Amino acid sequence: MEDRQEIFGHPKGLYICFLTEMWERFSFYGMKFLLLLYLTKYHLFTDGAGYDVLGAYAGLVYALPVVGGILADRYLGMRKAVIFGGIMLCFGHLGLAFEGNQATLIDGVAVQDEFALKIFYFSLALIIVGVGFLKPNISTIVGKLYEVGDKRRDSGFTIFYMGINLGSFTATLLCGYLGENFGWGYGFGAAGIGMLLGLVVFLWGQKFLHGHAEPDNPEVLKEKVFLGLNKELTIYLGSLISVPFIWFLVQSNSIVHDSLNFMAFAVLVWLVWFLFKECNAQERGRMTVLASLTLFTVVFWALFEQSAGSMTLYADRVIDRVLIDLHFMPNETSSLYILGVILFILPIAVGYIGKDKFMAMNDSEKKITGSVFALLGATLVYYGIGNFLFASEVASSTNGLPMRWEVTAVQTGSLNAMFIFLLAPGFAWLWTFLSKHNMEPGTPMKFGLGILQAGLGFGALVLGATMPDASGKVAYIWIVLAYLLHTTGELCLSPVGLSAVTKLSVPKVVGFMMGVWFLATAYSELVAAQIGKFAAMDTAGGVVTDVGAAGAVYADFFSSLMWVGVAISVVLFVLTPLMKKGMHGVK
Repeated sequence: MEDRQEIFGHPKGLYICFLTEMWERFSFYGMKFLLLLYLTKYHLFTDGAGYDVLGAYAGLVYALPVVGGILADRYLGMRKAVIFGGIMLCFGHLGLAFEGNQATLIDGVAVQDEFALKIFYFSLALIIVGVGFLKPNISTIVGKLYEVGDKRRDSGFTIFYMGINLGSFTATLLCGYLGENFGWGYGFGAAGIGMLLGLVVFLWGQKFLHGHAEPDNPEVLKEKVFLGLNKELTIYLGSLISVPFIWFLVQSNSIVHDSLNFMAFAVLVWLVWFLFKECNAQERGRMTVLASLTLFTVVFWALFEQSAGSMTLYADRVIDRVLIDLHFMPNETSSLYILGVILFILPIAVGYIGKDKFMAMNDSEKKITGSVFALLGATLVYYGIGNFLFASEVASSTNGLPMRWEVTAVQTGSLNAMFIFLLAPGFAWLWTFLSKHNMEPGTPMKFGLGILQAGLGFGALVLGATMPDASGKVAYIWIVLAYLLHTTGELCLSPVGLSAVTKLSVPKVVGFMMGVWFLATAYSELVAAQIGKFAAMDTAGGVVTDVGAAGAVYADFFSSLMWVGVAISVVLFVLTPLMKKGMHGVK
């Protein structure tokens, strides 16, 4: 009976959470990467105004999960919070699919569809509240599926984390393609359909969660508190009432910025008081290190989150996104058929060569590696089939056929998730290997390596900008390299972040410090948008008129970010011995 409750050695509930989070992240990243381009190219926002909306939205969407997590822990339970959040998200994405009339320029002034923009802001508010309820609680359910001390927990979260990246990867490819080629509403609509699928999966899979997502004290929810309403309905009503307030904040970047600044100052004051009044020397050292790491993580994410902002605009305006531009004649079909055969044989050959190493892996490594290999193998076979079909069309034509493949700016965002798939197993092996040989870098060093690689990623863009083509365009390979370095930086820093909170925090305030960590992420999103405004430029309907001049502006901007990343990483490397001492033995 127990075996029937598991798939590949993990609870079935894990895969319900995996699919729910995958579709939620599909909807989230599908709209996030479209957002700035949609505002600047359809509603003709200036770059600065677009960044303000992106920053306010991203800051709020990462801050609200702190509130949603508290409400679920104390009252609703995770199941009800996830369902309510999912419903809010579905309605939010439905609203985003309404484009309204495209803005026009009259005497240099953008005339916008104000009603459509009101719907747009209201939809963002629904999404922000929805993410606040869903995001923290679906992760909590995964943790509750495993008993304390269950050795499968880490591999279970690894599988869950792959769902996040699978959602991101497919969303940026599909929603980016639909939004930029068929209409923005199609891209946003596809993101909404993804969220609806996630909600359906979660509702269907309730029996596999075995009650772990239910409230601890359901009777409390029935207590009357407001106008004859019980606590549960009051929470839902209060959340709905908050939507107009969030709607206002999304349009008021300065208020969001000031609010997060005030919260940061309040946390700092509390931390100083707590360190000297409530902590012994050992606790004070660890909490000081944790506060320092929290500050450094703001730097990393502020650099990393340029992906949905300045890097997306750069990809749209300066990067040459044509990856294949060939013309095949009928007498050249043999080369196409050979390529198709190679695409078919390659996965088989790699699988045969690597079968011994695969069999030597542990179960969790096999699952991760097998999933990645299956995804890549299926992709190669898919393109192999397409290659054969194209070759047949070329052979039947008289003048041959062109083969042109141009990716959209939004699709460029899929590179991060793709590199996560490819590199995460290798990094997991690397840290294990280094740990066995007492060579694994500590948490502060990993943070420094992460920030350094984020800076070097912008260095790749700067180097590429020195080699534009005749039209001022920069080769696509340079933004690929930038995403590669940003991803390796993420793999150094991100997995150890939340772990550092649990290990370094004083036990009685670990929940609060976890909230501070998430608020730091929200703050970094806002900072990222403000930084992006330094590369804001005048456009004609969201399109630059001088590609070379735009490339120069972005090159200077990315050069500054590169040196910020390198300088901050050097500071962290210098502080590492001191921070290691302050951690008092915590690895």
